[in-house]
Amino acid sequence: MSSNKILEYVQKVGSQLFPQGHTIFQEGDPPDDTMYFIFSGEIGVYKKRDGGEEEINRLKPGEFFGEMALVHHRSRLATARIVSPEARLAVMNKSILLKLAGGSPQFLFNLLRYAISRLLAAEDKLQRIREDLQNEKRQRGIF
Repeated sequence: MSSNKILEYVQKVGSQLFPQGHTIFQEGDPPDDTMYFIFSGEIGVYKKRDGGEEEINRLKPGEFFGEMALVHHRSRLATARIVSPEARLAVMNKSILLKLAGGSPQFLFNLLRYAISRLLAAEDKLQRIREDLQNEKRQRGIF
């Protein structure tokens, strides 16, 4: 399932245009029950590191972000900022998400499938890091 399939459903939701440099949310911000779908432009995702920020991901049209604050009511885990000259985003709160899901269970299934594929990719990356760490420990004689 592609993220474009999700965007077909989200087209019904209004969108907003944001300028380059605009911060959508900052790491540590309280949850506001809002997630975002990218129609155009690019979003940089940043984590605080060594007194500054490090870009950890770059999101493109067809992708979504911010779902953790909406689904789990958790503080923002990273900062999201517009890095392209501008970006058009659909801003979705819980009631809009529930309306879309109620009108189309297929939308909810596609969204879930896409989110799970992202989690599996993150899990694979974490496993590779664990294996690299174990190899490094063995090479240094640390058990």
